[in-house]
Amino acid sequence: MSQILSGIARASLLVDLSLSVYSGRKQDNATRDEVTAGKGAKSKRAASVYKSLFADCKELDDISKFQARLRQAHYKYTKPWFDSGVRLLPATLLQQYEDVMYDHEKEFWELVDKFLDKYDVLVAAAAFQLGALFDRNEYPLRSRVKNKFAFHLMVTPMPTAGDFRLDIENETQAALAQRYEKSMEAMAQRAAQDSWEKLHGVLSRMVKQLAPRSEDGKPGKIYDSLLGNAYELCDLLQHFNVTRDPALEAMRKQLMDVMEGVNTEALRKEPDTRAVVHKKVQEMLANTDWGIADEDEDA
Repeated sequence: MSQILSGIARASLLVDLSLSVYSGRKQDNATRDEVTAGKGAKSKRAASVYKSLFADCKELDDISKFQARLRQAHYKYTKPWFDSGVRLLPATLLQQYEDVMYDHEKEFWELVDKFLDKYDVLVAAAAFQLGALFDRNEYPLRSRVKNKFAFHLMVTPMPTAGDFRLDIENETQAALAQRYEKSMEAMAQRAAQDSWEKLHGVLSRMVKQLAPRSEDGKPGKIYDSLLGNAYELCDLLQHFNVTRDPALEAMRKQLMDVMEGVNTEALRKEPDTRAVVHKKVQEMLANTDWGIADEDEDA
């Protein structure tokens, strides 16, 4: 196994995070039949109709919004690895990651409890909200609904090709190890590309916000997150440069140099500072072969 891959295996962990929730949605076949018949469709499979069992339910909405925040935090500290959803976590970020996930898990169960505490009341309210769409048989017992919620986090060591300990011929075992190492190299490159794409995204947003508005040539709005996101990424890239790519580290340092001594207030009130930073970041984008398509990204 190459030195880089061995280094990744020693300094990284694999994280599998899964969240299960009760959606409060149900396929409505009766309404589907009405829709397809009313539209003259010859097949019932021409349309699908789902109804929300709890219309305008703040408690379920809060759980849905939480899922987005959880994914955002999970993706912040990890990199893609297996297609199954297992992600790469640098060992140096383990404590930070576990602290963040602990807080999120605590919040998750607090939100679930709020929903379950009001479950019977919400079912009664749904009878008025849904009218003829209401069917009491579609609402499980509270105890069964509770079992639909789950928060699972598994952190495991990174396996290596030497972990194959099977009772098979040496030749076959060697072939398996070689195949695994090749897959690992591909996954390492995928994780590295993700770092490059995040850097490209931050630089693109900086160029967009620092440039004069196209319609009147005046300065655009500078968001507080502009430098904050860039500094945060530079900090994380010290952990996420899994292939020890010197070009990525050089770009990280270059961005840090560009931002040195600069703050948001200066970018808002000092046209010269803004112009200098804009030009340097624009040059970083233009002088790098990113290997990805340029896309406009909102702040």
